[in-house]
Amino acid sequence: MLPSKKNMPAVRVFSAEQASNHTTSGLQDIWRHRLLLWAFVRRELKHRYTGSSLGVFWTVLTPLLELLTYTFVFHGLIGVHFSPTGGWANYALFLFCGMLSWLTLSDALSHSATSLTHHNHLIKKVQFPAILLPTHLIISSTFNQGIRFLILACAAVFIGDGLSWHVVLLPFVMVLQLVMTLGLGFLLATSQVYFRDTHHWVNAILMMWMFLTPIFYPASSYPKQYVLFLQLNPLAHLVGIYRELVLNHTLPHPNSILIVAVVSMLLFVIGQSVFHHHRDRLADWV
Repeated sequence: MLPSKKNMPAVRVFSAEQASNHTTSGLQDIWRHRLLLWAFVRRELKHRYTGSSLGVFWTVLTPLLELLTYTFVFHGLIGVHFSPTGGWANYALFLFCGMLSWLTLSDALSHSATSLTHHNHLIKKVQFPAILLPTHLIISSTFNQGIRFLILACAAVFIGDGLSWHVVLLPFVMVLQLVMTLGLGFLLATSQVYFRDTHHWVNAILMMWMFLTPIFYPASSYPKQYVLFLQLNPLAHLVGIYRELVLNHTLPHPNSILIVAVVSMLLFVIGQSVFHHHRDRLADWV
């Protein structure tokens, strides 16, 4: 149900100075409560696998099962190739590298979108830094991404062409992705408070975004008339950067890094500003 126009929060345009102040305030809140944030991250990681016989191994097993399925469908049945001479192993590595960044983004956004409404008791009953709710879920997803990258590194050594020094840049790229995801997560969490259909839209859009991003197929196979959409897709650049570093053993194009960095910072500033502006009203709406 949509909020009534009478109770709808007023739309406000932020100046650059206000956005900067809101961003600084949000970062200060996160740093001030960093110990509590870390406790929430540990609790979330433990909670996800409590009661399961395999525990944290599901972090690895789930993407591996998806990898086998997608490799069979797209490479075995449809005949998609990473390169003209590439076999199933090359395509599996190509696909896994793209899936890792996507799985992290998808998991983080789907969980952070409902983080405020699912933990409304914390916001209503105590003086709680609400920004920690989407933040700890996104960091938890990033932690799982690190584990999966270790699996990818092992696979690249044993069935691929090995690794090069370029992989030392992976943490930098992961930080850029984290910043981008935090910005989107703040926006979605705030939106879900006022518009309870937000998480349904998120799941639908994530599915479309996945297939519009060259995860299952190389970017070179994109139809020429739609190349502009590919160039405007920050996730396409992010996936390409990971593949350049891990699979191609080369530095990504500077334009790709610049696009991802700029989009990440813009999304973070906007998301943080919107969240900060509405944080005092959250208890009345959740």
